[in-house]
Amino acid sequence: MPRKSCKGTSVQEARYTPEGLEYDRKLVIVDAKTHVAVTARDISKMILIDPKVHPDESDPYGGKIEISFPADSDCEPFRIPLRPTQDLLETWPMVDNAAVWKSRNDGYVVQSLDPDAAYGPDTPSETLSNFLGRNVLLVFKGPRPRWAKPTSAFPQLKANVAFQDGYPILIATDSSLEDMAKRVRVAADAEGDGGDTFQIHGLDKEVWKEKELAMERFRPNIVIGGEGLIPYDEERWEEVEVGQDHGKMLLVSLCTRCQAGAQH
Repeated sequence: MPRKSCKGTSVQEARYTPEGLEYDRKLVIVDAKTHVAVTARDISKMILIDPKVHPDESDPYGGKIEISFPADSDCEPFRIPLRPTQDLLETWPMVDNAAVWKSRNDGYVVQSLDPDAAYGPDTPSETLSNFLGRNVLLVFKGPRPRWAKPTSAFPQLKANVAFQDGYPILIATDSSLEDMAKRVRVAADAEGDGGDTFQIHGLDKEVWKEKELAMERFRPNIVIGGEGLIPYDEERWEEVEVGQDHGKMLLVSLCTRCQAGAQH
């Protein structure tokens, strides 16, 4: 998910960096005045913004991210550098207080790769402001480290993040999604307030009687499937091995998900 709170892309493999998966949440949309992050919790239509990563090692910036919008939005797509060089970043305006939750971060206000070419004259921030109906800036993560919050089990935790809510990687399992989907269907089919059945505050029962619950609503980075997995088993795991080199990841915290995942 290159940009926080927008669409993601499913891949079978990805490079890992100390801040998370390569290209994951390196971008955030912030209010133009306060520089506080704007997310799908604030404007649900953000999840319709579609950033696509196009790596190209022959490109001076390692490729491009193309950001597109729904066809009926009248917003033209635009392209930005995938890995902007330091020389390029120095030409972009900088902010030093892009706020995600309680952390204040530095970042660069993104400029389009070709603002005067086929993708139109608007800057990325202007195009996003038009789509969202609010003055915003598109910000690329700056060099200052953003430290993940230590936990009771890991009080000396030293982990960097980009613009993720809390930690570099979020893991989920197919079995947990299947169980949650069943619970949503039961809650949607329940009469009245559902009595002793599983209840979900604000659930649109008519919608969820038919709609399927998709994993992307929970926005994990790694989804694990396979025989014998118990629903929510990942909540009890302490460590997982990933990749051919058996790299180890510590699971340091549970992660609650907000009501944005229930938007339809």
